[in-house]
Amino acid sequence: MKNSKSVTNFAEKDFLAVQEIINGLHQCRTRQTLKALFGAEILPLLNAHSALYAWTDSDLLTPRLIDSINIPDQDIASINRFISQNPKAGSLLTHSHPVIARDIGIPKERSAKEAQDPFGGECCQLDPFSLEATEANDGYGYFSTRKPGVITLALRDVNLGAGIHRRLPCDKPWTMRDVRVLEQISAHLLMAIKTIVLTEELSKQQSMVDILADSPTAVAVVDKDMLISYNNAAWNELMGEKRASRLDSELKSILIEEKTKWEPPFSSNGINGEDLLYDLDGEDCRLSFSPLRASADMDSWLLQVKPLVLHTMNGLMQEAGLTKREKDACNLIRQGIDAKEIAKRLYISPHTVKTHIKRIHLKLGVHTRAELVAALNQP
Repeated sequence: MKNSKSVTNFAEKDFLAVQEIINGLHQCRTRQTLKALFGAEILPLLNAHSALYAWTDSDLLTPRLIDSINIPDQDIASINRFISQNPKAGSLLTHSHPVIARDIGIPKERSAKEAQDPFGGECCQLDPFSLEATEANDGYGYFSTRKPGVITLALRDVNLGAGIHRRLPCDKPWTMRDVRVLEQISAHLLMAIKTIVLTEELSKQQSMVDILADSPTAVAVVDKDMLISYNNAAWNELMGEKRASRLDSELKSILIEEKTKWEPPFSSNGINGEDLLYDLDGEDCRLSFSPLRASADMDSWLLQVKPLVLHTMNGLMQEAGLTKREKDACNLIRQGIDAKEIAKRLYISPHTVKTHIKRIHLKLGVHTRAELVAALNQP
């Protein structure tokens, strides 16, 4: 029965495979079960050969490689070195879209040329950090879209970075079908990884309490009734005296709505991997909400609140007064997505996309797509 937006965007076999993977991710309790699911279902669905995922948020845990699938042993050392020592590891979290890809159906000669001119291609999704790749931080290539003999679909989360790879001799460019499939499972996949890691840390009990207490990120543990059972000093400082001990109505409603998305039956429709945002006295904050399965009542959640540090593009959009939909369109335009594909991704009509683009041009004082992309990419 094809009555959902997901079905209209996928072949039926892809839709069914995505649903099966999502159900499987919600059953994963250990690293071993997650690796098995990767090898048996996720990599074959994407015709991919390897994958890895790492914790990159140093505010909560020490940055580390969590796991890898089919990554050569000789590359693991450079990957670990990049994650633990290179400040760029934290940049994995800053991209505006949960799935990043380059080489989407573009011949390699053209792709190489466009890598030098990021404004040149209509359909080139360019990893903004790949141009800085060097041999010294070669481990980054597995999270990036640029590594000899490897093409990558890169994912990001508030706490995590991940990469799924095709390797020589079968390094065919990714298609928009591949990107859309990964978009549908990315939020569930990253949540499964995060939950496994945090549950492992929670099993150490006292060490986890020490980590939360010392974290510069505002952290609270929220129970099934949305009551705060624990919070650290950073939480008290950020939230203020009135909100430190109980969630305000806006934050509570956000979390209740988000929590229902993770209850069976698991759907790809309601979860798109975008950041949860919360307005704290006029300041935008990013939310991270993760289940803690090792908790005593089996229904506690770890909540992190981080003030959103605006890079130039976000600051420009905010100053210009762009609406959320206009910001969404800008994020996709910056990645080289054309109007027809923007309409599909935002579930709006092509005519509405054109209207958004006209208003964006007017608000930002630009006249062409090239001028808009240049404005969004200014340092």
